[in-house]
Parts: sequence; C-alpha cells; structure tokens
Amino acid sequence: MIKKIALKFRVLVITGTLFLFLDCAGKVRPWEIKDRYSLDVKILETSQWSKKANRDAVGLEKIMRNQLKYYIDNDMRIYNRLNLHYDSIKKSVNKIDTILVNLKNIIEEKPSNSSDWLEGGTEQNNNKKLKRFFKIESSKIEKTKKQYYVNLKMLNKGFKKVKKRIVLIENETKSYKNTYFNLKYKRSQLDSDFKRFNKKANTAFFKEPKTFYSKEIRNISKQLEVFNKRLDNYEYFLLNIINIASKEMGTSIYLTTENDKLEKYKIKFKDGYKEYLETLEELERIFSAI
Repeated sequence: MIKKIALKFRVLVITGTLFLFLDCAGKVRPWEIKDRYSLDVKILETSQWSKKANRDAVGLEKIMRNQLKYYIDNDMRIYNRLNLHYDSIKKSVNKIDTILVNLKNIIEEKPSNSSDWLEGGTEQNNNKKLKRFFKIESSKIEKTKKQYYVNLKMLNKGFKKVKKRIVLIENETKSYKNTYFNLKYKRSQLDSDFKRFNKKANTAFFKEPKTFYSKEIRNISKQLEVFNKRLDNYEYFLLNIINIASKEMGTSIYLTTENDKLEKYKIKFKDGYKEYLETLEELERIFSAI
C-alpha cells in the first residue's frame, strides 16, 4: 500500500514539474490570420508538421513498446517517467490531428475565391465569431506543439538515467544544413580561380593543342573535375541527409546508447567535412601554381 502511494506521489511530482516547465516556457501566440490565403498557409504548415509527427510516432511506438515492457518489470520509477511523457506525446499528436480535421471541414464549406469571409462582408458578426474561433483553435495547436516538444525532451531526460537517448533524425541533422551553406560559401571563393583557369584552358586547347603546356592543362582539368565531383557528392549528402540517414537506420527515429557505435551517416558527415576542406585547400594550391 505504501509502495503504491509512493509511486503515485512520484507521478504527481513529475506531472507538477512538467506543468511548471510548460508555464515557464512562455505563452504561445495564435496564428496571424489576415485573409483566406494566410489561413491556408498555416493549415498547410501544420498539416506537414502533423505528417512528420505521425511518421515519427510509428517509430517511437516500436521503441516504447519494448522499453516500457522491460521497465515495468525491472524499474517502476523509470517506467512511470517514460510512460507519462510518452502518453502525453501521443495525446498531443492526436489532439492536433483532431483540431486540423475540424478546421479543414470549416474551410471546405467556404468557397476558395471568397476573400472577405474572415473580414467584414455582409455577415460581419458571423465573420468576427469565425475569426475568434480560428484564433482560439490555433492557440490550442501551438500550445499542444510546445507540449509535444517538452514531453519529448522530458522523455529523453527519463532515458538519460539509463544512458539512452531517442534521436529524431530531422532534429539531429538540422545543423547539417548550416554546414552546407558555410561550405558552399567557402567553395564560391574559388569561382574566380576557376574562371581564370577556364580561360587559360580554352587558349591552350585551341591555340596550342599539341604543346607540353596544353597537355599539362588537360591533366589539371581532369584533376579539377575529380575534385569538383567529390565536393558535389558531399553537398548532395548534406542536402539529402534526412532521407539518407532514415534509409540507413530504417526509421526516422531511433534509440541509441552511449555504448553504441557511431552511426554511419554521422561518420560520413565528420569524415566528409574534413575531406571537403582538404579538397578546397588542394584546389587553392593547384590554382596558385598555375
């Protein structure tokens, strides 16, 4: 009896901590809806978010089914932590899906070419009520999305006790896009060198086709082609990392431990980054020698 009371108390403490965390996270803002188009954009953005969340939910369900089964038999404290936040994550996704369906149903009843049904028009009172309704429902969506991310974070906090971590590939690889733009900028610094070389190559191929100089330029041109291909391949990897990593892992979300080997896509990111910079340095050396 005492054990059950203690377990219930722990759950209440965790729940109270979560609500405090959410409250401190700041208030959410409703959608800024100016017209039908702005509303359609927000609906589309939320639908895309929901699609990703439901996709991740499939992988998360496989993870949590085994983990909860294990901890309910071996460690009830960890089970309570994990189950609480996992259940909240599922409810958040379902709640947003339900709100989305209701909003879409209302929108479909209105003609797509109507521009004033959210503004003044002949039914001003009804339009004001409708706009207020969308404001309330959009606030619910944004608040629920925030709860989703908080519970995901808290779920990982529960796993941290046993040195495990849930990885969402899309979140894990967000910084890769910044890496792509940074590297692309570094590469662009060589554009003038490539133009200068191309002019020399054209002169050598057409005016001095059989000279030793022409042969050397041709060999350098082949080297540059190989280096450019290498840079292109790594840029393609960075731009398509989510699909590449998901295909490698067989899921968009997975559970890892500190003893697991580094995933192949992370190794390729690290090694490829180093090779990319080395290739740029090699290109600089080639251009400076021409």
